[in-house]
Amino acid sequence: MDTIFPEYADTLALNHSQNDLFLFNSNFNLVRANGISQRLTIPVLANTFHHDVQAVFKREKAQGKNNPILVGAIPFDMNQAAQLVVPEWYERVKPLDRTWPSFVDKDFVHHVCEHSFGPSHVDFLDMIEQALSIFESGPLKKVVLSKILKLTLDRNVDVPRLLANIMAQNPSAYHFSVPLENSVLIGASPELLIRKQGNKIFSNPLAGSAKRFDNADADRQAAKSLSNSKKDHYEHRLVVDAIRASLLPVVERLNVREEPSLISTPTMWHLSTDIEATLPAVNPPSVFDLIKQIHPTPAMCGTPTLQAQHHIEDLEPHQRGFFSGLVGWCDAEGNGEWAIAIRCAEVSENKVTLFAGAGVVPDSNPESEWLETSAKMRTMLNAFGIKEDVI
Repeated sequence: MDTIFPEYADTLALNHSQNDLFLFNSNFNLVRANGISQRLTIPVLANTFHHDVQAVFKREKAQGKNNPILVGAIPFDMNQAAQLVVPEWYERVKPLDRTWPSFVDKDFVHHVCEHSFGPSHVDFLDMIEQALSIFESGPLKKVVLSKILKLTLDRNVDVPRLLANIMAQNPSAYHFSVPLENSVLIGASPELLIRKQGNKIFSNPLAGSAKRFDNADADRQAAKSLSNSKKDHYEHRLVVDAIRASLLPVVERLNVREEPSLISTPTMWHLSTDIEATLPAVNPPSVFDLIKQIHPTPAMCGTPTLQAQHHIEDLEPHQRGFFSGLVGWCDAEGNGEWAIAIRCAEVSENKVTLFAGAGVVPDSNPESEWLETSAKMRTMLNAFGIKEDVI
């Protein structure tokens, strides 16, 4: 491994056990940590959550730690328990140089022994059709419906090596590796829910997507079609408007770009909007307070939120767990950075689960949503070096 990533082996902490390493890398921060000083495994929406967070930080400070942090993952459903830890050791340093060479590990290849979708193709199309019928008789404007892909690979996954490949193939993403109870949640998210530093906050919602193509002309046409798509602009506006409405009660100044921009990952085009805000200088909310204000957004759930969540529970045959939840960190001063857990996988030895969702609105086409979710899975399939056509 050191011969492939000689400059970044120490930075990626590749010498750590794959079960100990927490890593979060963005344009602003590289946070890596290992060991467990304290655990916090309660729902973010629990009445005691704020008190418990403060108690955790108080105990760490009593041991001489100046600005301890919590790292980990928050589920899509914040009524379910988060998996947060105060690490024994951590550092927050400058992020990796995004212009680093893309040393993709071409020898990192896995073969698929078994695979299965939940729901199946037929059942997924039926799920979307059911959602489309709901729009005709109620207030629902958008619902995000998803599928999972379960893989059994030919050998156990070397998680640090997978992380290095993810970072090489997706240099502009939010990279993360989060140890869970019996697995590792690892990926390259394109989407930031919230970053807080002092009284400044930033969010970058994405909604409206199109598959990229190897052919340059076809790729340009895909980008143009997305830019001109009324359906995708409608879907995107629902997300932006919801985040604006959630933040307005707690900020002093809010700056939202009027029109989305077009951004790309190696596999997808997305509509993107930058949102910046200033919090009150006195007693600003913590990043956890902001998460409770805005998560889940219509990008991962739908709108109105409660109705969309109800239909997700009714229509999806699987529990999302941490998929489309959040990964990141928060320090004792209330600062932090949390990305949405998409373009990711849960890995346990040779067992892998992938996840992808699509925003369903009245103009959605069921087969197009199936193809979109499959294209989104390509990010992680590429990182595993999986060549088989399983999507």
